[in-house]
Amino acid sequence: MKILVLRSSFQSDEFICTEYADLLELLKNKCNAEITILGDESVETFPETSPNNVDFVMVATGGVENLFKKLFDMETFQETSLQKNINLIADGRNNSLAAALEILTYLEEQGYEGNIIHGTNAEIIDTIVADNSRNVTTISNKLRGTRIGLFGYPSDWLIASGVDYDYLRDYFGVESVYIDLQRLIDGIKTVPQSEAEKVARDLVKRSKSVKEPDDKDMIDAAKAYLVIKKICQEERLDAMTIRCFDIVKACNTTSCLALALLNDEGIVAGCEGDMQTLLTMILAKRLCGEEAFMANPSQLTDSTTMFAHCTIPLKMCDNTVIRSHFESGIGVAVQGDMPLTDYTIFKWGGRQLDKFFVTEAKAIKNEYSNHFCRTQITLDINLKPYLLNHPIGNHHVIIKGKHAEEIRSFMRENGIGE
Repeated sequence: MKILVLRSSFQSDEFICTEYADLLELLKNKCNAEITILGDESVETFPETSPNNVDFVMVATGGVENLFKKLFDMETFQETSLQKNINLIADGRNNSLAAALEILTYLEEQGYEGNIIHGTNAEIIDTIVADNSRNVTTISNKLRGTRIGLFGYPSDWLIASGVDYDYLRDYFGVESVYIDLQRLIDGIKTVPQSEAEKVARDLVKRSKSVKEPDDKDMIDAAKAYLVIKKICQEERLDAMTIRCFDIVKACNTTSCLALALLNDEGIVAGCEGDMQTLLTMILAKRLCGEEAFMANPSQLTDSTTMFAHCTIPLKMCDNTVIRSHFESGIGVAVQGDMPLTDYTIFKWGGRQLDKFFVTEAKAIKNEYSNHFCRTQITLDINLKPYLLNHPIGNHHVIIKGKHAEEIRSFMRENGIGE
């Protein structure tokens, strides 16, 4: 927990440490708080010295209203601190409550929610501990310590689906590990033929049929899977995403099979370097316990929405057909027959991962058309108003079951807007 303590220019850090010694000690011992004291004279250096992800702002004296406003106006402070409700602490000494009331009113005028924690030292600590107990399941809790492998940078067409990797690390505790695609390309050449043949045979046994790919296509795709899996193990990755079309050009194969198998094995794997969608897949897995189908909205009517892509976790399918990659006609892709049941459509995104979309629908058709990516599912929902006016990027994820209320409640509790 990180607490920013504001004081006026009439007081010093030493005064705050002495005046609030008991409360600060309790915050450190009972709440594991990391405390930073800030006054007017040091506000200009705040962007360089600021703690990331401020949980509480403690108003220690009067006269700090304008100091808070200066902080609030700083983009750095907003990026690190304003993704949730702003919690103020003020015990009343040194005109702190008066200042906190003015600040809270200002926040509400700016469209932000907040509250003041006020009372004795014991009451303040009890309130913070209780709040933490209620909100123990935060996005940071779900994601902290996750290692994501970036096999190449995002595809060129994903102009609105990127993330700030430093922000991702500082705010959510997610490490992004860049993997040069040459490492994968070189690794494919070293995979023993026998190992790749076994993967290919096992896949054929699990599938209803094989259409376009020949034996060489199957073995090459299996080699890509084995190398990607090996790198994931070497780098201790929990998830990965890949600039997949570069592999098509360099190796004349695809990573569609690799992503399908890795998702089955517990490594969340996404296409095209789309980090926003990969994070959505990770959150869906950890919040709902479900694998996700990362897909393109492909055809919209006034009553239905069809999603399609060339890879899907095999676990999500009743049957699979081994196909070539739709757009290139190369390598191996997966045409999955998804069961006609209830699904949740989910996307978490935005420049600062500050918005989401979620809804539920029933699958009514999984008929195949040659005009779209290999796995196709049609849901009984009209998403035109959302997708044609205010979409969160292209890719969305489909998870089995009804999870919209669970996701919506979780995201809202974390201050993420719908």
